[in-house]
Amino acid sequence: MVAQKTPRLLEELKSAHWKRSPRTDADQQCEFWYQPQGWGRAYRFIALRYEQKPEPKKKQEPEQYQLFETSEYTYRVLVTCMDEPIDVLVWFYRQRATAEN
Repeated sequence: MVAQKTPRLLEELKSAHWKRSPRTDADQQCEFWYQPQGWGRAYRFIALRYEQKPEPKKKQEPEQYQLFETSEYTYRVLVTCMDEPIDVLVWFYRQRATAEN
């Protein structure tokens, strides 16, 4: 199953309740029920996010200061109908993805 990365799905990701992910390789995890447009019903979406490490800056002219900095993340989203805990499903789908590649 593949869900398109739509503005509505991105909004769900932004508003989700993120928490630490101690049993996966991700920095944070969340889950929510979501029904993409055209799908017959809602499914369980599991999302992992990994904080991007800042790249070392090259010595250049000083930049204008920002009012605040935000971290950028890389996301991994799984769609499932299974009830197992997040870490178990992450392991399960990682094994399948390796086989399918």
